[in-house]
Amino acid sequence: MQQSINKPSTWNGKALSGKWDVTLKVDGVRAIWHDEFGWQSRAGKPLYNIPRWNGGPRDCELYVGSFRDTIIASRTRAPTDDTPSIRPEHLYGLDQLDARLGVGTLLNPTARAILHQLNRARSLGFEGLVLRHENRWLKVKPYESHDVPITGFAEGRGKHIGHLGIVTTPLGNVGSGFSDEERIQLWADAQAGTLVGQIVEVSCMEFTPTGKFRHPVFIRMRPDKLSSAKSMLS
Repeated sequence: MQQSINKPSTWNGKALSGKWDVTLKVDGVRAIWHDEFGWQSRAGKPLYNIPRWNGGPRDCELYVGSFRDTIIASRTRAPTDDTPSIRPEHLYGLDQLDARLGVGTLLNPTARAILHQLNRARSLGFEGLVLRHENRWLKVKPYESHDVPITGFAEGRGKHIGHLGIVTTPLGNVGSGFSDEERIQLWADAQAGTLVGQIVEVSCMEFTPTGKFRHPVFIRMRPDKLSSAKSMLS
């Protein structure tokens, strides 16, 4: 069975019309069950160590305490004692909404009402919201973020010589937000020839008139979206 995947778009910050279900957004990895291939990411990459589908939702958000642990748990082919375990309760249904994610409805919500719900979700430790109206889903987060493929890179200067300086993307260069550890690891990936084509999540204040990032900041790598990066570059 081929699973139909609903991809939320980003809320534009304006009031909405109609009745919207308000659901919590966890900072995890989308897991889609395919009868032939098992659990896969939204980009079609295999996910590992997840309990087999048991008749519940086929479209889930996987979350194991933190995004980092979720990535490690679901991307490790040969788990060790240090690999975080994935249990059924770590899967939050989306196509059949998990009751843990639903927080009510909003009728013709104003921007202020939506932001109030966002602040409430954040105070509870969630990444943000997903608003649902029929087949339309809108993600609401405290910053505007975008997943883009890395198209190139450059070595750093000064204290960052021998480490990553910037990555280039179709929407502009990104040079801030990296920790020293991330600059070392990503430079190693660059030297190994594996950095270009990976997906990076970037936040920005807005876009320039030419459609480029204004004040971009690196958030994190998105290894769960690697296949999408390759398709965007082809």
